[in-house]
Amino acid sequence: MPKVKVNDIEIYYETHGSGFPLVLIQGWGYSSEMWSPEFIGKFSKFYRVITFDNRGAGRSSVPDIPYTMKMLADDLAGLMDAINVPKAHILGASMGAMIAQEFAINYPEKVRGLILCMATCGGSKSVPVSNEVQRKMFIVANPPPEMSREEVLELWWSLVYSPNYVKEHRDELLKGALSVKYPTTITGKRRQAEAVFNFDAYDRLPNIRSPTLVMAGEKDLIVPAENSRIVAKLIPGAELRLFKGAPHGFLREKMDEAVQEILDFLAEIP
Repeated sequence: MPKVKVNDIEIYYETHGSGFPLVLIQGWGYSSEMWSPEFIGKFSKFYRVITFDNRGAGRSSVPDIPYTMKMLADDLAGLMDAINVPKAHILGASMGAMIAQEFAINYPEKVRGLILCMATCGGSKSVPVSNEVQRKMFIVANPPPEMSREEVLELWWSLVYSPNYVKEHRDELLKGALSVKYPTTITGKRRQAEAVFNFDAYDRLPNIRSPTLVMAGEKDLIVPAENSRIVAKLIPGAELRLFKGAPHGFLREKMDEAVQEILDFLAEIP
């Protein structure tokens, strides 16, 4: 289980496959366990896939200090330096897409291709989630004592996946959730949430010069798809791909289609 000292913390990371590096950055509250072996395997046939636990999650350090998106991007830069990866393709999902934006803005020399999934620029120019979705997300983050773990998971799945997908894959989703070995602590979630709430890249996105693919589900409840349209419009030359009828978890529900879009995009980058 490799860890490296980066800035003021230790970061856990893994590598899979060989080739040009592809870094995967997961969303709020998740460790690198978010990425299924199936998903990683689809890329590790062609790339050296690097996964890691963000500050505050999984097996990385959880300092109880204010986090910023710049701090999380600096952690990634330090990790890449520590494992001798001067440049990589960067794929970020949800909060990971925020980190990826911040990283591309501050470390352009380290980014070859940029893939932003369920992305928002943050700040006042972003499109907020509905009050009802906010209420449900609050319950998931702060479940009352009378709610069972399965009830909390069911509520979360209703936000992330389409109803039919949950119905057809409930056992698989439950098995995956219960098999997580390194759940993120309340402290880690709270500190990461601070970074999310204070993130605002709207005025800086035109500074990104890396080839960029922005991807979203049209029915995303957590990061409304209009946010991806805003991000794609602001980044020069960015491509936008919306998945019809897909939810926040389109990387899982539409895995084959999404992976092929990413591979095709990366194949076109010199």
